[in-house]
Amino acid sequence: MDRDLRARLDRIRARLARLRELDPPQPEGSNLIDRDGKRLDGYIMFGAASHAYRHWLIDEEHLRTLESAMGCTLPAEFRAFLSEIGVGAGPYYGIDWEYLRRGATAKCAEPFPEGDSGPYYLDEDGDEEVESGYLEITQMGCGDDVGLVVTGPARGRVVWVLRTNDVWELGPPFLDYYEQWIERGIGRLEAGERPFQIV
Repeated sequence: MDRDLRARLDRIRARLARLRELDPPQPEGSNLIDRDGKRLDGYIMFGAASHAYRHWLIDEEHLRTLESAMGCTLPAEFRAFLSEIGVGAGPYYGIDWEYLRRGATAKCAEPFPEGDSGPYYLDEDGDEEVESGYLEITQMGCGDDVGLVVTGPARGRVVWVLRTNDVWELGPPFLDYYEQWIERGIGRLEAGERPFQIV
């Protein structure tokens, strides 16, 4: 791994620790309720109750198994992220290993559509979906997902798969996306904002 990428991952690790520090579980702050009907402790950052800012490193063997199932390699920055930062903490409901593993199919190695956005359904009947060239990495909720483009010119960029609006839209490179999530949360929390949730 080159020095610049290592420095960036070190910065992400430190900023993630700062976000975790700023967003401790709030008493009865969750939408989730226990068996006794009491609200569970919750976080201000949307989805943090799912990952609680924990993360697990992915070893080389598991990365190779994932890539084998996909039929292509992961973009270098995302691969380094998984081995150095890991799965768990992340935007929305976090980056879940089982979710990645289930999404790692031969469709990932097929071409991703060209352009910056497009219809989710590729036919008038709504039977054929955009499902190739990317690996879904997290759930946004309500059937929408964030994916990582793994083939073609957009390789390494995130893609928002917005099934509720029947479209897909390209976003920034993965590490930019991840840092934007961290910095948005830190910025609002350090400013003293205490909304119900920060997305």
